[in-house]
Amino acid sequence: MNAAAHGIRPAQPGDARAMSRVFAAAIEGKARDSYGPRERTAWIARGTPERFAAMLEDGRNRLFVAASGAAVHGIAGLTGCELSLLYTTPDAPPGTGARLLAAVEGVARAGGIAGLGVTASRNALPFYLRHGYAVVRLATRPLPGGVALPVCLMAKALLP
Repeated sequence: MNAAAHGIRPAQPGDARAMSRVFAAAIEGKARDSYGPRERTAWIARGTPERFAAMLEDGRNRLFVAASGAAVHGIAGLTGCELSLLYTTPDAPPGTGARLLAAVEGVARAGGIAGLGVTASRNALPFYLRHGYAVVRLATRPLPGGVALPVCLMAKALLP
């Protein structure tokens, strides 16, 4: 797959603000039926431009954006053998999430990573199941303000 042909490129330091906006828009627009306002607010608080800037500077992260011109409408990340981010705005072109996921999986395979794990939100569970991820166990993710976000740990084998 040629990710660049689909508007997917490595994230750059100047993308931190746009990445924060995508993160917040995805949570507000897509997790509304799965999580309450307190959970969404605490979750969004994790996605500051400063946090994304720090992630971009950390060499352990491989971060990607899906963009059309100057508009960023999706973000994804690979940290070690974990799909660490995958968010798209509600108005992202159809298939943006799948293209970002394929790009991350392609980079992981090329790096010899045998499988990926992901901490999936309730609203993302059907997406990951459709893309070959299996449930490992239910868990919670601690968030600011003492909020615990119910999530699902999932995994997928990449190499035979």
